[in-house]
Amino acid sequence: MIIEKLISKQSNLYKKFNPISMRIGEFFDNKGLIHLFSIWTLIVSGIVVNMNSLDRFVYWEWSNWFFGALKLVIATIVFTNFLFPKNIWVAGTKILNNTEIIKHSIIAFLLILFGWIDTNILFSSFFLLIPYLLSFLSCLLIFQFMLILDDNKGEWNIFEWNNKTFFLSISGVLMLVAVLLGVYFDDPMMSTAGMVSAPYAFIALIWPSHVRHLQRARFYPVFTFSMFLCVRAPWFIIPLLVLFFILRTINYLRLGITYPSFAVDFLEDE
Repeated sequence: MIIEKLISKQSNLYKKFNPISMRIGEFFDNKGLIHLFSIWTLIVSGIVVNMNSLDRFVYWEWSNWFFGALKLVIATIVFTNFLFPKNIWVAGTKILNNTEIIKHSIIAFLLILFGWIDTNILFSSFFLLIPYLLSFLSCLLIFQFMLILDDNKGEWNIFEWNNKTFFLSISGVLMLVAVLLGVYFDDPMMSTAGMVSAPYAFIALIWPSHVRHLQRARFYPVFTFSMFLCVRAPWFIIPLLVLFFILRTINYLRLGITYPSFAVDFLEDE
């Protein structure tokens, strides 16, 4: 990360920016900005499904960027001012019960639907939304295992693997079902992104319990889907990069960690 090279944690400049970054970071946390990666990806999934239904071979299409960006802005306002502050969306902050899993699934489907609805739409493509909902459910189950940050070491830990076999097995199966539906519906985005994402849950299931497997299983599928969606909606990569680097910068300046990140923690098993 460039800012780590420019501003070391021992420098006076870091100490100067740290109090400001702490306040900004607290505001970001209260608004749940880290969750926008998932929220935006759900919306753009719906947009891309509609694009696929109108033109199977659409690629690198910029013409719908304005309405796509407008949908992201609307969803961001609703999420940061209502869904997250009111504890309606709590995925990743606690272990969800069955009712909360259903509630999050309904919200996710509404977000996909919001992206899918357009002035030019084929209603027969409605069923193409199903595999994206299943892939979301697959990823949601991964977040049933809580990652806890050690502020002193700047490392992530997981202390409980309750129902590991149950949640990770269902997660992997749901992603495989989504892939099969993607193939059936002739949706290359769904089938390919899902196939790339499917192994992470099974790796976390089969390999010994370790934080690095969970980190990969939580972050990489969201990243994979968002990048594949950018193939058809390239404008989407701009807000993703802006959010990514803003959060990384603030988290480094306030906590001394590079987060969000593609790296994983190779801690010794306890």
